Amino acid sequence: MRHKEAAKSVILTLLVLMSIVLTYLMWNFSPDLANLESQDNKKTNQNTIGKANSEPMASVISPYQVVYSNDDKFTGALETRTINRNIVKVLKNQEVEDAHEVYHAHNLFIPELSDNFLVLDFAYDMPLSMYLGQVLNMDAKVSNKYEFNRLLIDAEQKDTAVIYAISSDHHRVMRMTTSIPSNKVNDLVGKIKPNLIPFADIITNRNTIDAATHIFAPEKPQHLKTYRTIFNHISVETMNSILFNDSVVVRSTKSGNTTYNNNTGVATYDSKNELYRYMNLSEDESKSKNMLETIPSTFDFINAHGGFTDDFRLFDTDDESGELTYQMFLNGVPVFNENNLSTIQVAWGEKGIFSYGRSLLKSNITIDSGEEKEKLPGAETVRSNLANNPSIDFKKITNITIGYTMKDREEDDMEVQRNSEYVPQWYVQYDGEWYAYENGGLKS
Repeated sequence: MRHKEAAKSVILTLLVLMSIVLTYLMWNFSPDLANLESQDNKKTNQNTIGKANSEPMASVISPYQVVYSNDDKFTGALETRTINRNIVKVLKNQEVEDAHEVYHAHNLFIPELSDNFLVLDFAYDMPLSMYLGQVLNMDAKVSNKYEFNRLLIDAEQKDTAVIYAISSDHHRVMRMTTSIPSNKVNDLVGKIKPNLIPFADIITNRNTIDAATHIFAPEKPQHLKTYRTIFNHISVETMNSILFNDSVVVRSTKSGNTTYNNNTGVATYDSKNELYRYMNLSEDESKSKNMLETIPSTFDFINAHGGFTDDFRLFDTDDESGELTYQMFLNGVPVFNENNLSTIQVAWGEKGIFSYGRSLLKSNITIDSGEEKEKLPGAETVRSNLANNPSIDFKKITNITIGYTMKDREEDDMEVQRNSEYVPQWYVQYDGEWYAYENGGLKS
């Protein structure tokens, strides 16, 4: 009997201890969320091709060059990413106190413009209200219909800066008085001056004879390096998951191109050139041509899936087709490629993405090729040769700049990864299109 009681006591003690242990474990239980998060992240990462939402809008919707006019002497910089950040800091979150539009039937002339001002040059037209409101977060009441491609910032007229937004036809200007302290603009100029080099002012027609409307280009570009880039690949499956929303996709191959489609869209992939293009069938015949909507919407769409895999910047807007081009930049200058490997071409629809075309390559590493530096002619030589070329209508030239030509390595190159060279070259915007300058003419 005594042994039975002892056994009962032992069993009871064990049960109490087990109860205590289980209670402790329940109170201190923490689910392994790391594994769940890892799985969720893996699923999320399948719908991105880079770091999502990594680019601020002001870095992508930005000028391609900055010029400083000082007593009719011009200096400037093509490497504007750092300079642009400094400019945005001064302009952002300010207010446009007054704005009025002025029209000139002949060449544009701004009599009150001082001899010292900053020029921000864009390669495309865009709505002023969108740039001020969404990129710079400025409180501005300006017409949604007014478009510009050049800003002048004048801090010499009064205690606060005056900004002029000039239209691409050089017949209209929006004069805006602002809350931006002039001394902050002058401090900015002092900060960026050491990075500026001499720029040439070029006149191509009667619309570019004033200091406010000259075409500006590096006067004597330094000997520029050639670079070599090795690429990583973006998978077609990832692009499909982004654009088809993980729905069932039918695949077919014909003539070297692969087509993917479902009931909402169709995509084609050219494996030779590594180009991918998507068309949203549900948005057929409803492409938006309203840049107030298209520019911010396409920026948000691309940025959301990490689509700005390199230094991409808006470089062209087409009001007629509604298509935008985001261009790759290297060391502050645009990169051009005849097969569109350096661009993202996109259009917006009434309810979402309308079309989306891009290369499925992204830079892995970019290094100095080690080759001899390129000796480019000066801006005056380029201007003179173009002006004297009988096959060119000199009046149709609207921009001249330095760019890189992206060239594939020779086919006998034994490298496993695809790689290209970036070779510096003059580029000219002629009749709305960009062409390489070569042997006194434009290479088509």
